[in-house]
Amino acid sequence: MAEEQGQRLETPEAPERLWLWEKHVYLDEHRRSWLPIVLKSNAKLQVILRQEDVPLGTAMVPRHLEAYELPLMWQLYPGKKYRSHDSVMWQIVYHIKSAQLSQLVLSSTASPGKWHQRRAWFLPSPPSGAQW
Repeated sequence: MAEEQGQRLETPEAPERLWLWEKHVYLDEHRRSWLPIVLKSNAKLQVILRQEDVPLGTAMVPRHLEAYELPLMWQLYPGKKYRSHDSVMWQIVYHIKSAQLSQLVLSSTASPGKWHQRRAWFLPSPPSGAQW
């Protein structure tokens, strides 16, 4: 009876991979779109990824990438973790699914300062006037 009154929550399988498709839109291996929300504090960096169907624009290409604060890709690892393209590990805090919402929360295991230093190496700014 309690289930009838409230929403039933599931713990679904986490996506194997999440790729940046366009700014603020990731795709998983089933072409489902995931929208990120970044939560920053002095102690940690977390990302809420909400699975939501959105119209997809054109995929980003390297010359369109600028310093982007999130990884270009996450790969699922054993032990409820993701590894980003720059080798930073992200712990799965929780992953829930209800009838209308799937939400995945990740927490970076690197300190925000070190994480941003690594990112700068992968996504440098082009010299002024230059195009990639």
